[in-house]
Amino acid sequence: MSVELVTLILFGGLFLLLALRVRVFIAIGVISIIVTFLISGTDGLFMVASTTYNKITDTALIAIPMFLLMGNFLIHSGIADRLFTALSYWLSGLKGSLAIVSVVVCVALDMCTGFGPGLLTMGLIAVPAMLKRGYDKYLALGTVMAGGAGDILPPSIIMIIFAYISRLSIGKIFFAGAIPGFTLAGAYILYVAIRCRLQPQLAPRIAEAITWKMRGASLREVIVPTLIILAVLGSIFTGMATPSEAAGVGAAGALLSCFIYRKFTWKVLTTSCLETIKISGMALWILVAATLFGQVYTSAGAQGMVMGIVEGLQVNRWFILIAMQIILLIFGSFMDDYAIVTICSPIFMPLAISLGFDPIWFSIVFLLNMQVAYLTPPFGWSLFLMKGVAPPGISTQDIWRSVPPFIALQLIVLALVMLFPQLATWLPGKMM
Repeated sequence: MSVELVTLILFGGLFLLLALRVRVFIAIGVISIIVTFLISGTDGLFMVASTTYNKITDTALIAIPMFLLMGNFLIHSGIADRLFTALSYWLSGLKGSLAIVSVVVCVALDMCTGFGPGLLTMGLIAVPAMLKRGYDKYLALGTVMAGGAGDILPPSIIMIIFAYISRLSIGKIFFAGAIPGFTLAGAYILYVAIRCRLQPQLAPRIAEAITWKMRGASLREVIVPTLIILAVLGSIFTGMATPSEAAGVGAAGALLSCFIYRKFTWKVLTTSCLETIKISGMALWILVAATLFGQVYTSAGAQGMVMGIVEGLQVNRWFILIAMQIILLIFGSFMDDYAIVTICSPIFMPLAISLGFDPIWFSIVFLLNMQVAYLTPPFGWSLFLMKGVAPPGISTQDIWRSVPPFIALQLIVLALVMLFPQLATWLPGKMM
């Protein structure tokens, strides 16, 4: 079977199944098995079994359930409410303070959990609080959705999946995303501060009297999440622990925080474990299906075909890179980030390396596109999540209208990382 026909069956069948609303891992796995059978018959099905076994028994992937368990414990500890209250005290004098606090808390939650619960949590806490105080609804919705899209901040689960599929260091990708991630969060905050200064009616000042005693007492709420972030990321950066070991430390610290805040119950323990199992199972099955998809396509001679097409184009390598970004942005309009990573990373990463681009830098460029995909109508994942938790009266049109300024900021940061690769490569180069 020719590689062109394999390409047609693989991608045509995959997009057909996705259009029929088949789950991502089932669609990728089913079409991979069908093509394997068509190429090698029943003998080729051994690769399906061996790939599945090798992936689900790989100890490096223990980082996924450990980070998820850490995040679930922290959610049940009430840390989001405490952080939001504490930071709102300290920033109460700023115009648009609650919107700025929402971004900061989302970033903190993303760095404490790995699977971006900031959007859901702040959607339930911050959005009603801002609307109650007369904030512009588009500003309230947009800041929470943008801040809650945490694909680029360590220890993001999608980063782990991308690193595993691309055979790159998980720790290096973690730290490569730190500076672009903070730059993006800083851009959101700067935008809110400037816009609220130019248009004060968008974010009325809080009339509540906040004393310095209240601010001082609130500082203790920042201690636990700060220590957990430092323990997890600090141990990876200094080489004291692998990402999997650091995830275990984080999970233990998050469990301890439930006791510190007196939130621990057997229901919290069982609920956290069940949620972890469900999300981990989804992530691991996606990894198995993605690995099988990549092996089938590679064994059919895909890399040779792609390289031949690229060499025949005779264009500047940056033209090809920009073309890849356009493809990712188009996919992001109607596919979730897991599907895009599993389909595109096995093809785009070898191509980027062959063109002479740094793989760690390209990983961050790729993942920044996933940030944009989170906010892109009509099927941006953040849009659906916000619709699920938004207060009554917030329409889908309201949610869509709130995202364009933040998409523009994401594209600006994406362009900065492409123009200045050191933003993504400097920090990983300092790891021990």
